[in-house]
Formats: sequence, structure tokens, C-alpha cells
Amino acid sequence: MPAIARDDLEALLRHRKLDHTLITAAGPDQPRWLVPTGIADLDARLDGGIPRGHLSEIVGPRSSGRLTVTVSALAAATWRGEAVALIDPLDMFDPVSAAHHIDFQRMLWVRGEACSASRVSLSCEYGTLQKSLDRAVKALNIVLQAGGFGLVVLDLGEMSARAVKRLPYATWLRLHRVIEGSETACVLIGSEPIARSAGGVSVLLTTPHARSLKSEADCSARVVRARARETDRDVCLSLSAPAC
Repeated sequence: MPAIARDDLEALLRHRKLDHTLITAAGPDQPRWLVPTGIADLDARLDGGIPRGHLSEIVGPRSSGRLTVTVSALAAATWRGEAVALIDPLDMFDPVSAAHHIDFQRMLWVRGEACSASRVSLSCEYGTLQKSLDRAVKALNIVLQAGGFGLVVLDLGEMSARAVKRLPYATWLRLHRVIEGSETACVLIGSEPIARSAGGVSVLLTTPHARSLKSEADCSARVVRARARETDRDVCLSLSAPAC
């Protein structure tokens, strides 16, 4: 194929956010298209990290390690020089505990209305929680459309699963279309599976052993993809309890 014709074709693919299909571009299995979590054992199961240009999720109950994985991924991205964003609808994030890990000059923190654990269930009955969730999804959409972020996280870990399930599935499809082919990885954090795109991954976290708050946390992680692989088996992660 003549060089000029090929350049025109590549330019068209980039314009339509399909340049990740180019053979000359870094493929999905190469480092440029992955966002490492900074946790070696988990990154090995992820073949290097969380896919860019896709919607992925990190799911688990409280104290399963989901916050540890989130902070580790955000920190690793900021110290690589990438910009990151955290959508925090219930204002649950504690910046003090993450101050030694994340470069906050490279992080956008979108805070919602602070809500105690007792108010979460109560506000759900009156629709307040649903409004917070809707605003968070709109904020996520704006941040993704703005571009320029290596990693964007929406933390729904303390949101009512019932409220999250009320969102139309088309919501996640639209968000995927926004980042498809881009270098942004979007991650949803929740207590139950939420959504992922065809090229995204689900990291399912469990706590197989009871432990005290000051002990080492042995969390079990399973990586789920659209196409299963023989290497997709559970892996035990040693995570420090305060960040779980």
C-alpha cells in the first residue's frame, strides 16, 4: 500500500478512535495499553495491568482490599507522570492515608456529599442516594470526555447495590463509547459486579480468612475477562490492612 494512502487510512482510524486496531500501534497486550496496579501478583494475572480504552471493575466486600488496589493503581499512575481522577460520590476517600503514595498534583478528586454509613441506607429510601449516584455518573462522563487522564475511577463501593442496579445498562455502554480507543482506563469500584466492556476486566476480591485490623491481609483475587484463559486462576494478595 502506498505510504500516503496508508497515512490517510491511519488518520481516519485515529479520528474515529479506532487506532488501537492498527498493527503499527502498540497492541492491547503491550505496556502502552495497560495501566499497572502496582501490585506485582495482580499485574501478573492481568498480563501487565488494566486495559486502556475500556471499562473495567474492581469488586469486593468491605475489607477485601478494593481500596488498596485502587490507591496503588492511582499512585503508580501519578508517579509515572500520568493524570488520574477519582469520582467520590459519598466523599469517603481519606487523602491523609494516601498522602505518602499518590502525587496529588496529578490527581483530580471529584467529591460528592459526605454521607455516614447510617445515612447511606436511610437516604436510599428517599432517593437522595440515587441523586448522588446520578451526579457521579454525569461527572464521570464529563471527565472521560475531557480526556487526558491515564486512569479514572468511580468509587461505588459504599453505594447501595439496589441504587446501582437501577441505572440503565446503556449508561455503561455510553461511557465505554466515550473512552473506546483512548489511552484512558476507566475502573468502577463496587461491592457487587457492576459492568465492564468486552475488552475490560473484572477483578473479584474476597477475604478468605478472618483477621484483626493490624494483621497482614490475605486477599484472594480472581480476574474475569470476556474470553477466559487458562491462567485466569485465583491469586492471593498480601495487602496491608489499614489500606484495605
